Amino acid sequence: MSERGQLSAPKELSDRVRSLRLTNRETSAANSSRLAWLPWIFCIVLLFTSVAFGYRAYRVGGLSTSPTAATATPAGYATTPSGQSVELPASGAVAAAGEVVLQSKGYVIPKSLVQVSPKVGGQLIWINDRFEEGRRFKKGDKLAEIEKTEYQAEFDQAESAYLAACERYQELVKTRPEEIKQAEAELEEARQTGLQLQLEYERNQRLASTRAVPLRELEQAQYSSEANKARLRRLEATLRLLRDGRLDRRIQAAEFEMKQAKGVLDRARWRLENTIITAPIDGTILTKKAELGNMVNPSAFSSGISASLCEMADLTKLEIDLSIQERDIAAVKVGQECQIMPEAYQNDPEFLSKHPRGYRGVVSRLMPTADRAKGAIPVRVAIAPGEIPEAEAGLYLRPDMSALVSFKRSPTATTAGEPTRTSSN
Repeated sequence: MSERGQLSAPKELSDRVRSLRLTNRETSAANSSRLAWLPWIFCIVLLFTSVAFGYRAYRVGGLSTSPTAATATPAGYATTPSGQSVELPASGAVAAAGEVVLQSKGYVIPKSLVQVSPKVGGQLIWINDRFEEGRRFKKGDKLAEIEKTEYQAEFDQAESAYLAACERYQELVKTRPEEIKQAEAELEEARQTGLQLQLEYERNQRLASTRAVPLRELEQAQYSSEANKARLRRLEATLRLLRDGRLDRRIQAAEFEMKQAKGVLDRARWRLENTIITAPIDGTILTKKAELGNMVNPSAFSSGISASLCEMADLTKLEIDLSIQERDIAAVKVGQECQIMPEAYQNDPEFLSKHPRGYRGVVSRLMPTADRAKGAIPVRVAIAPGEIPEAEAGLYLRPDMSALVSFKRSPTATTAGEPTRTSSN
């Protein structure tokens, strides 16, 4: 091989290596230019995502500030679509008086639940046609009637015994002066008779010495005089007893007998009158426990006899039973104002047109014992008087329904920066 050939061979090899190097640089530049767009793509995607979530939040916020939603949820708290409460922060550094500081869910209970039970036992022979669940009765309305044959007989017997005792008492009171006069007259009669017998005995005694009078007549006159003296002593003792109060004690005993008979009569009258069962309060029948023909007895424990007729409650006087967590109980005080919103009607236009913010209430009492299992304190919130008209009794609030209670801050309590809390029952 010639020297020129040997020189050209390395030159070609160098050109080839150089060409390969240029190709790699171009490839790397192209790849780098494509990767440079990747961050911008991520930024664009993130921007669109943020815009989408912002628009959705704007729409949800717009719905929550609509008139219906604003009236459905009392000021100071909000509810999620599932109906649960959420925390709302305080709007300023110092919480204003009347602001909601705590919200809790509770259940409606009657302020007083009355078990209408008959005072006497027997068979129901009449029941009011309106006697059924949900019907409202006024105090004193007749609900049912128990068979009264036995009670009527007891009353008649007791009445007769009382009238007889009254007659005996009146007789003693009216004849008391006459009995004393009668005893005085009998005593005077005995004295005069005693004088006559004494004179006769003395005369017979003188005649007996001359044997003009038989011995038998003398003895008869003697013992007649002695017997009259004994009778005289008896009448004197009787008159003394009458004057010293014996007759007064007899009158007093008769008076006690009359009162005793009066007590038996009153009891018989009470039993007879209570065969008619009336409504003890103005209220609504919650549960009906007896039917026409049933045997009822207030002291019954067997399943065959009803111990009560029904349960009634005044549904215009209701309370909310809540369990406030121990960590939140400091925010609840007796007399504190509250707003009560029935959970079932918080979005109902008809209810909200009548009660835009629910019912006004007040904390009536905090129970003296805590619930160890729940770590909570039972609290009762009473609905303010007049908030539930008689026409709405049992319409929007019924026993055992759930309600949301918002506790308002009193004017004296202004804690800086304290957020609204939601108590979980």
